[in-house]
Amino acid sequence: MKRLAGFLLTLFILALGIYLTQPYFLPFLADHLVVRDSLDRADLIIVLSGDNNGERVAEAVGLYKAGYAPRLLMSGGPLAWHLTAAQWMKKQAVESGVPAAAISLQAESRSTLEDAIFSLPQVKESGARSVILVTSPYHSRRAAVVFRKVFAPAGIRVISYPCRRSEFNPDRWWTRHEDTGFVVWEYVANVLYFFKGY
Repeated sequence: MKRLAGFLLTLFILALGIYLTQPYFLPFLADHLVVRDSLDRADLIIVLSGDNNGERVAEAVGLYKAGYAPRLLMSGGPLAWHLTAAQWMKKQAVESGVPAAAISLQAESRSTLEDAIFSLPQVKESGARSVILVTSPYHSRRAAVVFRKVFAPAGIRVISYPCRRSEFNPDRWWTRHEDTGFVVWEYVANVLYFFKGY
């Protein structure tokens, strides 16, 4: 009986501690996933697929129009039948005012690691020595780590610059199903990538 009472008291104290610290602890979990570097001009903007509202392309188009890079590389593989994410992103960028000639496609990748590996040959061929990497905030830490590891041997600088206007809310992520899924998945994926050497 004493053991049960001790267990229940411990459980209560733990639950109370989580409840009292959640306004500080839970936002930290999301903030940790966001890597935003100081913005600087680069040779190329790489846009990663994976959002469902076009916010990544919108951010990249804004950077392009502001003169931060003269070209965009859309990275994303098959979506359905013959359509790729890269093609779909290019369509959005062109309709937003970017000349089609300023956009390249990498349409084979199915993961963040493949985004980096399959994009590297095109980046090297273009002669780019620096890139701005655009993705969603919750995805930016893993993307930055992977791209820097893959691009570093080629001497290519990676500037991580996730979307400033995003549906993802790091301050209240646990209150929205989609945001909760993003955060949980990113922590799982970061662990898996760590064991892969990233």
